[in-house]
Amino acid sequence: MSDYLLPLGGANEVGASAYFLSVDGINIILDCGARVKGDELFPDYSRLEREITDYDEIDLILISHGHYDHIGSFSKIAYSAVNADIICTQDTKKLIEIQLINMGRVSGRKESDHVREERFRQAQTLMTRVQIRPVMKFFERKGCRVMFMPAGHMAGAVMIYIETKNHKVLYSGDFGFRNMFGVNELKISDIIHPTILLLNATNAYKYSKEWNKEISSIEEDKDYRGYHNLLLKNINQAIEDGENIYFTSKSIPKHLDLFYFLEENFPNTPIYLEERSRQIADALSSMDYQIYRNNIFSSSPDHRIKHFVIGEREGGIQGYRNLNFDNYSLHATGLELLEFTKRIGAEETFLLHTYPNHLKKSIKDILIEQGYRKKIIQATNGQKYYLKKENKMKYLNIFNETMEKEMEIALKEENKNKKKNRKMSEWAAVYGSLMYPDIHPKTAYLNLKELFWKEYNISYDEYMDALRSINLDNEEKRKYVISIVEKGVDYLKRALDGDKKAAEAYSDLCGRLQPRDKETRKLYFIGKYMTIFIILIDPDMKDNKYLPIVINYGAVYCDKLLRSIRDGIFKELHLSHKKKSARDVLKETKQTLNESAEASRYLQTEDELEKLRFENNNYKSSLELVQSMLDELKETIEESATDAKNNEVASFYTKMNSDEFGNLLDSMEFVNKRLVELRAERFRIPSQILPLTIVFKQMNRFIKESGITPIDRTGREFEAEVEALAEFTYIGEAYTFDGEKKRLRVERPGWKYKDTVISFPTVREVEE
Repeated sequence: MSDYLLPLGGANEVGASAYFLSVDGINIILDCGARVKGDELFPDYSRLEREITDYDEIDLILISHGHYDHIGSFSKIAYSAVNADIICTQDTKKLIEIQLINMGRVSGRKESDHVREERFRQAQTLMTRVQIRPVMKFFERKGCRVMFMPAGHMAGAVMIYIETKNHKVLYSGDFGFRNMFGVNELKISDIIHPTILLLNATNAYKYSKEWNKEISSIEEDKDYRGYHNLLLKNINQAIEDGENIYFTSKSIPKHLDLFYFLEENFPNTPIYLEERSRQIADALSSMDYQIYRNNIFSSSPDHRIKHFVIGEREGGIQGYRNLNFDNYSLHATGLELLEFTKRIGAEETFLLHTYPNHLKKSIKDILIEQGYRKKIIQATNGQKYYLKKENKMKYLNIFNETMEKEMEIALKEENKNKKKNRKMSEWAAVYGSLMYPDIHPKTAYLNLKELFWKEYNISYDEYMDALRSINLDNEEKRKYVISIVEKGVDYLKRALDGDKKAAEAYSDLCGRLQPRDKETRKLYFIGKYMTIFIILIDPDMKDNKYLPIVINYGAVYCDKLLRSIRDGIFKELHLSHKKKSARDVLKETKQTLNESAEASRYLQTEDELEKLRFENNNYKSSLELVQSMLDELKETIEESATDAKNNEVASFYTKMNSDEFGNLLDSMEFVNKRLVELRAERFRIPSQILPLTIVFKQMNRFIKESGITPIDRTGREFEAEVEALAEFTYIGEAYTFDGEKKRLRVERPGWKYKDTVISFPTVREVEE
């Protein structure tokens, strides 16, 4: 399959973070969070069922940190992904255990005791699968290298760097540069160079005034304690007024900050912990953080002395000065997001973990204003984003050369095309179906509006008519088609990278590019869909300059184009594809016409106009398919004729270079070489034999123009082991041991006609 990113949750929202990354055949889930509010608790893991056949195909679950919106669905996905390695830092593993087991945050819903107990048992069992890894060191798993880097967000939080054969991906997770007490300070390794950045950008959208204020701010809070300095002022005022203080905090990492904050500023004031805060203190202590000191108590407050209480009650408690400690962000500011994005400098940046707001400016807008030219995309849950490979395919030139050749023809035809708008609506309908297969056509139409509606003025009715004519008018059909197209493009790309099995699979697909709908018997134009996907969607091959190819030509042409690319690949890889006989083509033609006539029976409608439109499109499509078959037959006949000609030429020269005819090619090569040597020695050829030299020149010219070329060079000397002589005729003593090398000289160059070998080069052992 093509490499891609698929947000399952947490893309255009803050909550339920879970991102499916499929790169170089490795399936990774980054984070497995849940939502705190709303009807839908978990990410849409069912969306994966369109991409993988089973959850056991998931290779890795990598967890960035222990906040509930990043770990809340841990039990759900870990239970299903039985083969996945689950990896995080030691602190994050402990925080998962604390929240999902000790604190019971397994489902986020009210459940019976029996169901909750069962969930707890399941979570405890799954915790044994969690592996821990240190930060700032690479580790290898399932064919990729991974490094965790401290993210500064909270205890144990990391950025995750993933390196595979063709990709370098950095998932930022939640991160922040504001760090009060030096716990888990953000660090980026100097040896990573990501080309894809998955950026958790909570503060990515602001009003223009807010951006201007943040960017132009001269005074910078160097120690990032602005909020806490204000809090300190309020605490001192309360103490001066003779009041006790109740601190509200619902966050585990902010509890840690609060403990350190009070220890630094009020080491002698008694601090009492309510039940949930005591659990957090116990957990943090088990993680080796020094929480319990002489002034922290879990008993009831002693009201005879001034004291503090820490708990989770909203609004605090009566009789206390109530202060909410959580009113500050652990996330990077907008300005920090800007600087971080520029520092990483990835080719593509995906904005995640944020609420898009079209009334506000995003960091994308600001970066563009600042001259940043790399690609930035606001990701959306459920939307698939194809990723560009870092390394080019080995034989990409075959694809490019074929497309350039077709472009010349397409540009000549462009001005003649009188049905351009109709073809554009078909192109737009295919593009919209492949980009947005699982959303309503109206939404897809609106999503595409900015791309080409202004220029071509295609109405929604025209768009829907085109969808019906190309048989993509419902979600099930679009999902079926995209699955075939993605698989076909994957075969093509692997074939262009030299994979012979993939080339054969691609060739098989080229033989069945127009299957029929099982229910309606209408055709699917896979070749056309694939061509549009390649030119406009696939990141490794797409190029808008090839758009005239699909605008000016229909399904038949696209089928032929894909076969031309196949033929180029097969030639390079020395493969041959099965060719259809005339009998096969005629049989398929008859079947196609029969199915076309039969298709009308499946249409149940009383609308005569709809019937006529269906029949018209149906017969048109069927005739196009027949034309495609006849074109393929014509290609086969032409190829067979060419092959026959090549075989005859090769056979003729093979005979001429045999002992029976005096090894004509070898003799001509020898004479020509000797004549060159004589000229170099300034030897004057006698006039009596001068006509003979002219004949030799003419013969050599004829041989060369016939396409006959030498394989090697007479007189060349080299050393070789016996294994290297598979394509030589060897004269000399037998090799006596493995690894033995002999000095050899080329006596006869060997000859070939195009790709057909007429005779192998002859080499003789050089005697010492």
